[in-house]
Amino acid sequence: MKRKLLIAIPLLCAVAVAAWIYRPKHEVLGEGYIGERTITLWSGVAQVREPLDALHYGDHVEIVARHNDNVKVRTTSGEVGWIDARSLMETALWQRSAKLMGEAQELPVQARGRTKVATNLRVLPGRTQPRLYQFGRGIPVEIVGRAVADIPIASEEKESAGDAGDSKKEQSKKEDSKKEEWLFVRGLATLPPSEANPRTPDTSTTTQPGDRTSPIAGWIIGRFVEMDLPDTVKTGTSSANVRPVAWFELNKVSDISGAKPQYLVAGTRGPDSQPCDFTNIRVYNWNPKKSRYETAYIENNLCGQMPIRIGTGPKGEPEFRFRSKDANPSGDTSQTGSDDERVYRLIQTVVRRIREDGSIALPKTKSKVAGKANNSAKPKKKSRAAQ
Repeated sequence: MKRKLLIAIPLLCAVAVAAWIYRPKHEVLGEGYIGERTITLWSGVAQVREPLDALHYGDHVEIVARHNDNVKVRTTSGEVGWIDARSLMETALWQRSAKLMGEAQELPVQARGRTKVATNLRVLPGRTQPRLYQFGRGIPVEIVGRAVADIPIASEEKESAGDAGDSKKEQSKKEDSKKEEWLFVRGLATLPPSEANPRTPDTSTTTQPGDRTSPIAGWIIGRFVEMDLPDTVKTGTSSANVRPVAWFELNKVSDISGAKPQYLVAGTRGPDSQPCDFTNIRVYNWNPKKSRYETAYIENNLCGQMPIRIGTGPKGEPEFRFRSKDANPSGDTSQTGSDDERVYRLIQTVVRRIREDGSIALPKTKSKVAGKANNSAKPKKKSRAAQ
């Protein structure tokens, strides 16, 4: 008996080693992450095929084969099937997406809005940049930045734009018309409910009831976003022919009808393809005596850059700051000079700009300006008499 065991045990070990060596190996060509809200895992690539499972945004898969525009993948549960290669994000792009989300979380929200149509979210401004996700229509987004990017045009259009018959002025207009505004946004990539998180009758403002969500950030075309403007901002900017790009609640004041917010609005006029993020700012105050909002402050001919940051002064007064490039005297913001930080403070109902040393910069009155003009004219008369 012992002799049989001595023979059997080595044989069993040898069989186990051989089975491990000659086991079926899973060849992996790469890995990736699902970049769509939901896709179907198919049994094959032929027209006659069966759905095996549903994969969702962010699911990790291994690539085991490729065929034209399709890839064969293995899921974390071990299921193998085929999906469209365009719905797969490479690991490097997935990591860039995570980095973008980290950058967006550190920036203050400048505005809020909703997508007008199905909108591609890209890793950088520009239609040719890699796509991260596609928002559906009516999805809420938070805007944290802005940029301008070129619109790709065909070579034939480039040649026609460069015809000798075009003047330099016309040429520059054509070049400007080939740019568009992009917004850096953060939102939610939605996933269908899981067994641990089933759908519920509760309503939701961002997703369908019961949906799971994953935060995501990237760039979308600006005109595909409809701003969720407060009524006061919408009325005030519409009457002034200003397109709001950012707005903030500075504080709230007491009123018999309840607390009323006071707003800072940054906006612009003209096309959305200009290099400045905003060209004017406005502050709307609530007048309790007249029970209405009034424009407390206006400043034009700016070349403001996002982000605008809201804070408080030494006595708790609302304060805001941003960087601005100096425009030329004609007010043309397409050609700008030095870059400086501007700081403003709302003191009761008056907005004042704050100097670098912390002192308040008082506005010049007409009498003071006229007096200076008269004084500067007197020395000229004396110099002529001396000549």
